Amino acid sequence: MNIFDRYILVNFLKILATSILVSVVIILLYSLAEFMIAFKVRSLDLGVRYSVYLLPLGIYIMFPLLAGVSVIVLLRRIFSKRIDLTAQSFGLSPLRFSLPVIVAVSLFSVTFLVLNESFIPGLFKKVWYMEKVFKKKQEVGRIVEDLWFVKTTEGKRYYVYVDSLDVITGRFANLFLLVTSLRGDVLGVVESRVGVWSGTKLTVEAGRAYSFVEGTPSGDLKGFVLETGIDLSEVGLFAEKIEHLRTSSLLTLYMKGSRIGFDTDRYMAEILFRGGMSMLGLVVVVPLLRHLFRRRDVRTAFLVLVLNLIVGWVVVISPKVATGKVNLPPQYYLVLIAALGIYVLKGVYDLGKGFRV
Repeated sequence: MNIFDRYILVNFLKILATSILVSVVIILLYSLAEFMIAFKVRSLDLGVRYSVYLLPLGIYIMFPLLAGVSVIVLLRRIFSKRIDLTAQSFGLSPLRFSLPVIVAVSLFSVTFLVLNESFIPGLFKKVWYMEKVFKKKQEVGRIVEDLWFVKTTEGKRYYVYVDSLDVITGRFANLFLLVTSLRGDVLGVVESRVGVWSGTKLTVEAGRAYSFVEGTPSGDLKGFVLETGIDLSEVGLFAEKIEHLRTSSLLTLYMKGSRIGFDTDRYMAEILFRGGMSMLGLVVVVPLLRHLFRRRDVRTAFLVLVLNLIVGWVVVISPKVATGKVNLPPQYYLVLIAALGIYVLKGVYDLGKGFRV
């Protein structure tokens, strides 16, 4: 890295760090207000944990905005000193000029992708659980629908879905169970129409099973028992939401869940959403750089930033929302995602080609 690249990168990271610090203050104020107003239990430990969990989630969600604002502030300083014009007069393209910024944002995006394996879903789960338990007017209802949880034993992993469960009587309808090894190999499946959850045990009263190890169906299944490790009284609080699953678990369920009738579109929609959210910083920054180098107008750059955020967010969230609301396969929205990718690549191409000074 030469001196010029180091200058651009260091100044960008300094501005970004300042933006993140400002966002930290905003998130802390929000979490404090939320804790004082909405929580029915107040303790120092609970409030600190709630704020600590919200901080990285807030930065993750706000990063595209923070990166965009940092780019505008950086180029405003550069334009005021006419450094960009001097660089372009020596044949340095806008793409080469802004390469340290693009690489830095790309590294943040890759980091978010990695953290979306378990760290970010785990934080969402912790925040959801705390709000479910300690917030006012968050009592658990009688019926739990679309109940998901993952049970791991010494040599097996159970992916369990219950369509509808009455937490008062313990009766459930439509259970699907996928059994895999810890490496992800499918060992068997269980499908049940009715059953009962008593204590920490889930009992199938009528259903069928198939063993992939033996390669044979078991016919009618009755009396199958799974030790869940979760008491029926806690089901409303510990039900696994798709948003809380590891990305690797979502991939496993997507690839193998269709064999037993799982709604695999929901898994793909969640995977696309996580990938889109992680890469949203690039969707905002690259077109913003193109606009700034082309127009050299900082005032209109904020409008471009807002428009890119809106368009990017709509495209990213569309598979997840549409799959849940109108039951359209998320693959249809790959066209929108591809169009967004072409839009970003067009920005890279224009930056490389350069603009008339």
